[in-house]
Amino acid sequence: MNAWIRAIVLICLATLGTGCGVRTTYNNLDWLAIRWLNDQVDLSAEQERMARDAIKRKLAWHCESELPDYIALIERIDRDVATGQITVDALDGYGQEMTVFGRRLLDRAQPTVLELLASMDDDQVGTLIADIDERNEELATEHDEATPEERRKQLVKRMDATLRRGFGRLNHAQKSRLDQWARERQTTATFERQRRETRDQQFIEALAVRRNPVEFEQRMKTLFEPAQPDSRPESDPAQQARAHNRTNMLNTLVDIYELADDRQIKRLRNRLDDLADDFRGVSCRAQRRATS
Repeated sequence: MNAWIRAIVLICLATLGTGCGVRTTYNNLDWLAIRWLNDQVDLSAEQERMARDAIKRKLAWHCESELPDYIALIERIDRDVATGQITVDALDGYGQEMTVFGRRLLDRAQPTVLELLASMDDDQVGTLIADIDERNEELATEHDEATPEERRKQLVKRMDATLRRGFGRLNHAQKSRLDQWARERQTTATFERQRRETRDQQFIEALAVRRNPVEFEQRMKTLFEPAQPDSRPESDPAQQARAHNRTNMLNTLVDIYELADDRQIKRLRNRLDDLADDFRGVSCRAQRRATS
């Protein structure tokens, strides 16, 4: 679905991954989400009130219904790390479960997102469209101006930073494996650009009919539907590249784990324990009071 909508819906997941304290961040997500929305487009007082009330209700639901599943998944990952059960199948299972979490959150937020978008005036919609065009232009320029080697190094740098949050400083063998991953990765930039621009155009066309509730909802529901890459022919180049990259990524992560020393495993387990403890410490009672 359109990146702007997805960012609204998954704001809590994205924010929780920034390295801030989970408990503090989660208990302030209503304020953080409203601030993010106002950075994208100036909300009217009524729109901000509507968004704030909806976010508080959804946070109360999320805290009560979803966080226990998050904690259970983290605990299961920790057990697998401790017992050497980190395999491609295990990682694939974690990913599928997290996708389900995101899907449930997306479905829960859909009515509010539609209501908010339908309430926007022409100036607000114009700002959104200008931001979409600017983002696409920046992404295209960033990609086109970089050489393949520069893009590869940037990939390695970003992944190294991500892995350091769990393992700490990577050892030489892990860095070599990460470099191999980047070299074996197939480029999907052209495919992703085409798909993103197509979705953005569909989003813009939907906004144009936002005063027609039936047509607007139909168009937006299409954007909310998850992508179905498996429905494409196996000979489709985009699907082949994505499938290759997914397998490459999973195998690399398993190898990074197997190359980890005791210190790194201990750090990763401590990180998982801290994350689970922070989620346990989030007060659902406070979330319920905020909606009453």
